[in-house]
Amino acid sequence: MFRWLFLNENTLTPVEHTSWKLSALRIFLLSGFLLEGGIAIHSSLHAYAQGTYPVLWAILAVYCIKSLAIYYSSRSVRLGAALLVANIYATALIIITMVSNPELARLGYILMYAVPMIARLFFSTRLALSLMFLNVIPFLFLLFGEPYHFFNTHLAESPGPVPVTRIYLHLLLFLFFNFSLPLTVFRVLHALDAMLLRFRSASNALQISYTQYQEVFENAGTALLLTDAAGMILQANNQANALLGRDPETDQEQALFNWLSIENSVRLKVTQSEDSGNLRMSAYRTRDGKMVALDNISQTSSEHYIVALRDVSHLHHMQNELQLSLEREDYLSSHDALTNLPNREMLRQYLFTLLTSKDTSQVTALVSFRLNSIRHANQQFGAHTGDVLLRRFADELSQVLPKNCFCARLRSIVFSFVIEQLRTPGDVIQLVDQIRQALPKELEINGEVLLVQFSAGIALVRPEDAEPDDLIRRSEVALDTARRSSDQSVTLFDEEDALQIRRNVEIEVGVINGLRQNEFHLLYQPKVAHDGSLAGVEALLRWNSATLGKVAPSEFIPIAERSGLIRYISDFVLDQVCAQIRSWLDLFGQSPVVALNLSVSDIARADLIQLIEERCQHYAVETRYLELEITETGLIANESLSIHHLNALKNRGFSIAIDDFGTGYSSLSKLSHFPAHTVKIDRSFVSQIGYNRKSEMIIKAIVSLAEILSCDTVAEGVENQQQENFLKEVGCRYFQGYYYYRPLDVPTINQLLQRAYRVF
Repeated sequence: MFRWLFLNENTLTPVEHTSWKLSALRIFLLSGFLLEGGIAIHSSLHAYAQGTYPVLWAILAVYCIKSLAIYYSSRSVRLGAALLVANIYATALIIITMVSNPELARLGYILMYAVPMIARLFFSTRLALSLMFLNVIPFLFLLFGEPYHFFNTHLAESPGPVPVTRIYLHLLLFLFFNFSLPLTVFRVLHALDAMLLRFRSASNALQISYTQYQEVFENAGTALLLTDAAGMILQANNQANALLGRDPETDQEQALFNWLSIENSVRLKVTQSEDSGNLRMSAYRTRDGKMVALDNISQTSSEHYIVALRDVSHLHHMQNELQLSLEREDYLSSHDALTNLPNREMLRQYLFTLLTSKDTSQVTALVSFRLNSIRHANQQFGAHTGDVLLRRFADELSQVLPKNCFCARLRSIVFSFVIEQLRTPGDVIQLVDQIRQALPKELEINGEVLLVQFSAGIALVRPEDAEPDDLIRRSEVALDTARRSSDQSVTLFDEEDALQIRRNVEIEVGVINGLRQNEFHLLYQPKVAHDGSLAGVEALLRWNSATLGKVAPSEFIPIAERSGLIRYISDFVLDQVCAQIRSWLDLFGQSPVVALNLSVSDIARADLIQLIEERCQHYAVETRYLELEITETGLIANESLSIHHLNALKNRGFSIAIDDFGTGYSSLSKLSHFPAHTVKIDRSFVSQIGYNRKSEMIIKAIVSLAEILSCDTVAEGVENQQQENFLKEVGCRYFQGYYYYRPLDVPTINQLLQRAYRVF
């Protein structure tokens, strides 16, 4: 509470503080020691001559204390000052107790009153206050009592002491208050003057520095803020206020992030330096819509922060425009410019993702629509009208499609969409038919009514599908087939074709499920020689579907060949035949030669030879027990590859037969190059025996040609005695048909083999 009354010592450095105290203490001690020396010497001689030895000892004690104070002042200011205080109190007590004149003795109290001032100079305010209150005691003695005398004999009893004593006392007080104490105070004032001078100099320098700081702060070329740790604005230059839209005179809001919206912050890529990499900075939106970034934040020594702001509105605008441009470029690269639908490449990407994660328990299809009426629109009204028709058709198609359908413009007038997660192929056809019915039959464009005619093609996703291009190709083939099936105004799904298409699609999907569910089985039709003995058997595939019922080979085999599923059927037949031969060998010790059919696509398979050899090795079946049949059409379709594979199979001991001979259009020169062992006469010629002279002549020519080619002949479809007699007459060696045996199941054929091999 008294701090405003006293000098604040903290304004001086510790070294300066000690320096002026030591200087003042030495001035006080030395001035007192020298000025009072004459009085002390004279008083000591007088006391010795009068025999007042206590006075002599008191004077010596006072000077000893003062000498010790001078000595210890160089080591410790506080100890020297303490001895000085003790010296003053000792001098005062000597005057009070040893001067007989009360008026003179009271002068000793004046010395005590100076002690608090000395204590404040060299110690603390608290000690000075304590000594001030302590001086109340001698003051009360002064008012109400006489000073206590320790000696009965004092200076007053000796002759002439009073004048001398009065002179001594007044001289002592004169020297103390007129020289020692003023010199000490002068030293203190000198220190204060020096401090004040430095303070003024520092104040001027600080003012200049502050002015320079203000000039730098205002004209730094950067928007600068000074904030505390809580983000409260302490100071802002004009650029910062202008950037924030803040008026420091009227706006009382001091929180920085009340001027910058964190919710509307964005991340901007740093592009100023080459080595910035992909660094990003945050930008915040101000109240007036500018984008501001905290360019730099520096902490000061007083826990404040200097924040540099930067207007990045232009950068944000450029990067936003660049992002929009990139998005637009990406959009244009993946979308059709005319209809805004995804293009073929995007469709491929979508299908690739779909095929890598397809659910085999669901039916998925790619459907393609071809806008057939666009040609009429272009020819009659111009290309612009045709473009408008394409856009309108794309809009109408997008509206009627289910929400989960991915629709794209495959090529100029073909649109494709993906149907997913249906249960059966029939559901696919039903949904496509609903879409077809929902599309408008006419569209009005520029005042003209244009017909909307389109064809549709469907490609179902198979379990083995992995390439989007294969699926797209199948859908386009189906679409082209649908377009060519009738005039362009009729879609794929008219009332008559829909049932057949539905049946074909269901068969295509059912083949894979049938193989998995063991719905396929083999029957064996015997082949007999001239004498009726068993010459071999032919494996015939039958399918009894749980959902479709019995499906004839003439129905599912062509569909399997067109869809590429025939290879799975061939794999199944080959495995079953080899397993059955092994069973007959184990049961009878021998087996008939089993003929099985290879399709057109089978003969072109790169792994055909490896597959057949692997099955034979697996069941330990010799190659002589297998006869591979291939149609004449299949031989011609893959001539070079067929010759290569058939030669390789023949060299390994397999028998080769040309099935349905005479129904193709190959020349005799080409047929002569095929490595065949057997030629099978097609049933269409055999059935005409006795009715068609030309068919009989063809049979004779085939038998003669087979002899030239060193091949055996087998007549298929023999159903009566007349046919058998004719065939034997022309030299046919083997016969096959209902006249001898129908296709037999395994138990029945086992009984036949048991009789043929005389196994009982």
